[in-house]
Amino acid sequence: MSDCDISRSFLQINDQSSFMLQRCESSGDEDDDWRLKRRENNRVAAQKSRNRQTQRADELHKAYECLDQKNRLLKKEVQFLSEEQMRLTEALKAHEPLCLIRHCVPTLGSGPRDVGVLSSLPR
Repeated sequence: MSDCDISRSFLQINDQSSFMLQRCESSGDEDDDWRLKRRENNRVAAQKSRNRQTQRADELHKAYECLDQKNRLLKKEVQFLSEEQMRLTEALKAHEPLCLIRHCVPTLGSGPRDVGVLSSLPR
């Protein structure tokens, strides 16, 4: 090989190396672009996920407040009904000694013939 051939070969190798280097650099730019795009997409997806999680927590909190209020109202109703039951029980106990119907007809209302008797009693 002559000096020209060697220098021509070196130039070809050098040209190929610079081509490969340019290709790697452009590939690096593409990789950077891809990474940046992927990072941005991931950031957006993470933000959406956090927003959904916050929204779900808000909905659960509202549902909790609603159920808690309903529970308090039901407890008040149970208390009211318990007090009413006690008043009615006391009223019945106070009325039993004075009730003529109960003393006269001990089995009143227990059979089909007693229906007519019940309807004819004064109220």
